[in-house]
Amino acid sequence: MKTSRVFATLCVALTIASAPLHLDAQSSAGKQVERKSQESSSSRKAHEQILKAYGVYDNQALQDYVSEIGQRVARQSSLADEEWKFVVLDDDSINAFTTGCCYVYVHRGLLIQLNSEAELASVLGHEVAHVTAKHPQKRMTRGVLATLAATAAAIYTGSSAVADLANLGATAWMRGYGRENELEADRIGLQYAVRAGYRPEAMGEVFEMFRRGERFEIDRARAEGREPRVYHGMFSSHPAPDARAVQAAKASAKLEAGPTGGWIDNRERYMKAIDGLTYGSSRAQGIVRGNRLYHAELGITVAFPKAWTVDNQRDALIAHTPNKDTLMQITLRDYPPTMGPREFLLSQLRGATLSGGKPIQINGMEGYTVRTTSGSPLDNGAGPVRWTVLYRNKSAYLFAGASRSSRGAVPESDGLFLSVAETLRPLKPSEFPLAEPYRLRIRTSTADTRLEDYAEDMPVEKYPREELMLINGLYPDRKLQPGTLYKVVE
Repeated sequence: MKTSRVFATLCVALTIASAPLHLDAQSSAGKQVERKSQESSSSRKAHEQILKAYGVYDNQALQDYVSEIGQRVARQSSLADEEWKFVVLDDDSINAFTTGCCYVYVHRGLLIQLNSEAELASVLGHEVAHVTAKHPQKRMTRGVLATLAATAAAIYTGSSAVADLANLGATAWMRGYGRENELEADRIGLQYAVRAGYRPEAMGEVFEMFRRGERFEIDRARAEGREPRVYHGMFSSHPAPDARAVQAAKASAKLEAGPTGGWIDNRERYMKAIDGLTYGSSRAQGIVRGNRLYHAELGITVAFPKAWTVDNQRDALIAHTPNKDTLMQITLRDYPPTMGPREFLLSQLRGATLSGGKPIQINGMEGYTVRTTSGSPLDNGAGPVRWTVLYRNKSAYLFAGASRSSRGAVPESDGLFLSVAETLRPLKPSEFPLAEPYRLRIRTSTADTRLEDYAEDMPVEKYPREELMLINGLYPDRKLQPGTLYKVVE
């Protein structure tokens, strides 16, 4: 099952126009040095928090490859002598962002969607351009840190309201650059990529990738009778680079006829670099198959009722009914060794009105369960929440369940929440392979290759064919040509 994000994600929109290049005016040398020092300090602090929140993707060869492309592009910038860091984050969101001089982050989920080194270079060029154009770095870094802080608060409190605030902050941060700054980053970034020798049209192909994803989401939302979850249409409303923009970038780089040896695309090299990339949840997050989570590092498995949607996030497992009138969340906490399950759970619910508390034992694990009379995110805080904690291997597994109720009455599903906790158990030796993540694999097509044949292996419950078409840049109805490298998920 593909992961989605309730907690905050950090994303930057690519937007492109054909206006001429304008760099911000230089301030005095002293103020510039001071500002750069403050910016670098803020970026370093944000860097620590970002790595803690997302984690670095554990593939040094891929990290080196992305850094190589980023350094090549950054050398074309006005900050060529700075120490640039390009990091692939272990997160499946389709995002890339910068916190200022000179840190650039790419989520592995974006790498799955791209189809050439030239496309990657255009994304990195856009982020480098945000830094060199001196867009409001202080405000941006504050937004990153505030979002991470809100995410941490959501994880600690188990509060969906706090998590929603974190999401809201992330959206505001994403739009904080403003259209003018985004367009400027597009113009500058395109020139950096072209100066580095990369095929100029690749940036437009990145736009097409985003538009295909947006088109799919709109089609899917229409079929499911809901509003589409798109970034306010910003990708579709902003123009990809037209012929004038591409020609201007070539002229700026004095490469109207193209570089010696031709423009760089390196599709084959890129596809080789991402072969084996984790698709969806990582091993550290645990793998959802059907309605059950398998977690090798924790050595546990837990199941939810059939037909529920299971949302495996980095720091929480959230599941809900199809109509979202009942939901559960599982988080993992540390607990003081001298504190028993009852004392621990009551310490987490300090100040709440409690009822029906009792000690429990499930599959050899000591625990405690209790109900708060209010706090449900489904009833504006009026409905009850069932809380259960189980101790295992020095960790506390905290379950929270809520269902829509009337006037604070205990919902009929209250007993169901405890039954879910009862499914928590150690992994059997035969189940450990199920806890390994899905991987992206690169194949070469023949005249007989049909992507539809691989759709059933996609780790998504709905629209597996469309998802496979998307990651191959073929959605909605483009054909796979013989001899073409393509992606499958195994």
